[in-house]
Amino acid sequence: MIRPNEDNLLRVVVIGSSTLALVLSLASLFLFSRPMGLGIAAGAGIAVVNFIWQRSIMQRALGLQLHRPAAYVVIRYLLRLGLTAILLYWILTSGLFSLAGLLVGLSVVVIMIVLCTVYFTLHLR
Repeated sequence: MIRPNEDNLLRVVVIGSSTLALVLSLASLFLFSRPMGLGIAAGAGIAVVNFIWQRSIMQRALGLQLHRPAAYVVIRYLLRLGLTAILLYWILTSGLFSLAGLLVGLSVVVIMIVLCTVYFTLHLR
């Protein structure tokens, strides 16, 4: 297991969120229903990809000396938001996914960040 520290925190959040999503998806697939498992998988996929994409945008905006960094970030934010909205619309209207599962999946990154925060609070005093 990778222990979180300040140097690898983002990596731990991505790997932990993906692992949590896999466990929750498989568990709900067997314990509840196929739409629930698919909903968790779809929501978690969207959440993790959005987290990675936003991190990439911010690293480029802060690391590169762009002419207009605010415009760069805003344009990419709107692109990311638009693509996410289109994907969520399709997921919600397709009938293949559970809304509850989708909401759980969309929360995996937040859950992982909270778990890392608790870990830091308890172990880094």
